[in-house]
Amino acid sequence: MTSTTRDSVLQSIRTLLADAEKLPPNIFDDQAGRRSIKQQIANLKNAITTPFEGVGELCFQPHRSAAAKIALEGKWFEVLADGRPKTAQDIAAATGAEPLLIVRIMMVLTATHVVEERGPQTYGATPLTQILLDPGWADGLRHFFDHCGPSMINLPGYLQRNGYKVPQDVKTGPFADAWGGRHTWALYEDEPERGKVFNSCMTRWKQTNRPWTDTYPAKSKICENVDQSKDAVLLVDIGGGRGHVSEDFVKDPAHRTGRVIVQDLPAALGDADSLSKQGIETMAYDFFTPQPIKGAKAYFVRHILHDWPDRACLEILSNTAAAMRPGYSKLLIDELVLPDTNVPVQGAFLDLSMMALETGTERTSGQWHDLLASVGLRIEKIWSTNAGLESVIEAEISS
Repeated sequence: MTSTTRDSVLQSIRTLLADAEKLPPNIFDDQAGRRSIKQQIANLKNAITTPFEGVGELCFQPHRSAAAKIALEGKWFEVLADGRPKTAQDIAAATGAEPLLIVRIMMVLTATHVVEERGPQTYGATPLTQILLDPGWADGLRHFFDHCGPSMINLPGYLQRNGYKVPQDVKTGPFADAWGGRHTWALYEDEPERGKVFNSCMTRWKQTNRPWTDTYPAKSKICENVDQSKDAVLLVDIGGGRGHVSEDFVKDPAHRTGRVIVQDLPAALGDADSLSKQGIETMAYDFFTPQPIKGAKAYFVRHILHDWPDRACLEILSNTAAAMRPGYSKLLIDELVLPDTNVPVQGAFLDLSMMALETGTERTSGQWHDLLASVGLRIEKIWSTNAGLESVIEAEISS
C-alpha cells in the first residue's frame, strides 16, 4: 500500500476514463468491457485502502447481508417501494418495528448502498432495494443467508477437523456437519418451505441467464441430419425440473425435429399436461441410475454437475455415456467454465458455495476435459460468449 501515490491514482483514473469512453451507450451491451471497468474500480479501491480499513471490511462482510435480511423480513423494503422518502417513524408505523432499531439497521444499509439516505432518519429505495422486492431475488438472499450461511460459518472448522481435504461426500460434508447430519437435499425434503425458497431462488437466477441456444448453434449442430424414425429422440433434458430450458428450446420451430423429453425426480418435474401441450414429454428419472433413453441426438445437463464432486459426476456421466450412440449422440453441459487465472469474484464465490452446500465444485476447462475423458467422452468444443463464465460444453463418445 505504501507504493500508492497521487500520480499512480491519477493514472489509474485516466485509464479508467479512457476505457469507459469505449463502452456503448448501454454499458450492459458490452459485458466484457463492463467487467473490466468493475475490476479497475476494485483495483483502485484496494490501492487506496489502508490495512486497518482492509481488515475491517473483511471482518464486517456479514453485516451487510444480515442488515438486509432484517429489513427484508421486517417488510421495511416494501414501505420504500413507492420511491418516496420515508422516515424511521413512517416505517415503524407501517411495520411495528421500533424506530431506534430501524435507524441502527438503516445505518448499515445506507453506508453500504442498499438503501439511500435522504435526510436525518429518512430513507429511499435504491435499485438494489427494488431488486430485493422481487420474490425470486428476495429468496436468493434467504437461501444464502439461512441455508448456506450456517454451512459457510462452519466450513473453516470442518476443514481443520478433516485435515484440510476437499469434501467428497454430501452426506458427511460441511453442510450436513452444520445441520445435524442432514445434507442439503435431505433438509429440503424434511422442511419443504426451505426447498421452496431454494427453487424460487434458482428459478429466478436461471431466468436471467442467456438461453443456451444463444451460445450454442443448436439448429446446425443437433437439429439437422437427425434420425427420422418415428420414436427418435432429439433432446433429453436431464434434471430439467420444471422444463424451462426445454420450453425455451421448442419455441423455435427449427428445433422441432424430434422428441424432447424432460427428466427429473417425480417431485421436481414440471406440470406434464402443460409441457405436453408444447410438445414436451416428461419422464421420472434419477440420474444416478442407467439412462433409459438410448441413442438420442443430444443429452443436455444444466447446472447439475457443479452440485456434485467428481466421483458422483463420474456416475452421472457414465450412465449418460452408456446410452449415447457413437458418432451421432452429443452430450451438452451448460455450466461455468472457470479460467485458470484471474477467476472473477462471482465464479470464486460460487465455487466456495458449492463446496459448503453440496460438496460440489465449479471447474476449469482442464478439469472438464479430464472429467469427461475418464468416462470415454471427448470434448469437441467449449462454446462461450463474452457475457460471463457460462458456457456450453459439447462432447461426444471418444473414437
